[in-house]
Amino acid sequence: MFPLGTALLPGEPLPLRIFEPRYRQMLADCLGRAEKSDAAGYFGVVLIARGHEVGGGDVRHQFGTFARIDNVLRQADGRAALTCTGAGRFRVTEWLPDDPYPRAITEPIPEPTIESADHPKILELRDRLGAFVAEVAETRPEAAPAGLPDFEVDEVVEHGLFAWTTRLPIGPADRQRLLECETVADQVAVLDDVVDGLTAMIRFGR
Repeated sequence: MFPLGTALLPGEPLPLRIFEPRYRQMLADCLGRAEKSDAAGYFGVVLIARGHEVGGGDVRHQFGTFARIDNVLRQADGRAALTCTGAGRFRVTEWLPDDPYPRAITEPIPEPTIESADHPKILELRDRLGAFVAEVAETRPEAAPAGLPDFEVDEVVEHGLFAWTTRLPIGPADRQRLLECETVADQVAVLDDVVDGLTAMIRFGR
């Protein structure tokens, strides 16, 4: 397990630098298991709820995302640079001793299924996101990133609404709320709240 200060979402890229001895060992263990099964290596990522990961003593959320190791670049001094991608979600059922790195027993969580009743809500959300981006470009061009994001419906097929979320400036708490949603309707409700907050920030300069 790799506790971080942000919540990783399914389908999201995650670059990491590994330098602590315990996480070097975690990486070696993940890659060793992957070699034996002829599959990609994985580890779990959870958001730190309180405290700091460095030095231990942190409090971690129970819901997280598996990170698939796509590429590893090792350095001569033992450090490594990883390119990972968020895969499926999981729930921690039991935390184990951090020996030598954070470990836990987990169970996978299926992704929320997009039902026919969700289609109108998704289309409404798409329109709201598009309107927000257009308002940023028009009224606060200095706040608009280069290459404003589009929100196409066909992009939510593989990873659902997470595909849109990764393009928005959303804080860790809201990302975690979205990660824990059981239904698409719940996800839409979270993102509606997010859009309301982002719109208020743009309009009132907070």
